[in-house]
Amino acid sequence: MEDQNTNNLKIAASSDADETKGSENAELGACKKQAEEYLNNWKRERADFVNYKKDEGKRMGEFIKFANEGLIGEVLDVLDDLDLAVKQVKNAGLEQVIKKFDDLLKKYGAERIAVGVKFDPMLYEVVEGTEGENMEEIRAGYTMHGRVIRPVRVKIIK
Repeated sequence: MEDQNTNNLKIAASSDADETKGSENAELGACKKQAEEYLNNWKRERADFVNYKKDEGKRMGEFIKFANEGLIGEVLDVLDDLDLAVKQVKNAGLEQVIKKFDDLLKKYGAERIAVGVKFDPMLYEVVEGTEGENMEEIRAGYTMHGRVIRPVRVKIIK
């Protein structure tokens, strides 16, 4: 009878150990699942942060690229006055000053828009005339790093 009691105790202990082992496995599985979830969330956040840094770098690059736009706009007003002076009085010295201004503007990414044969509403602003094929420049226009900062004012001639 003692052997039977011992066997019963061994069976009971064995089933208790199995239950304990089963609950430990369940806890371990839950912990592994939670750790995996945390790791995936961290990886997602890290990727989001890397993308944010790239986007912020691009935004700051654009900001720096066009930071001088206001100053260049004011310089263009002075350059317009010089252009008018050259039209009134043919002076080689003034033409040299205008060339130096144009070189300086190119250094900072601003370039004069050439008046072309074909009208482009993105580049030109019509001041006079509506029909015709030829254009006469009234005021020079400029682009800065490929973006129009001031359109060319033109008069359409028949």
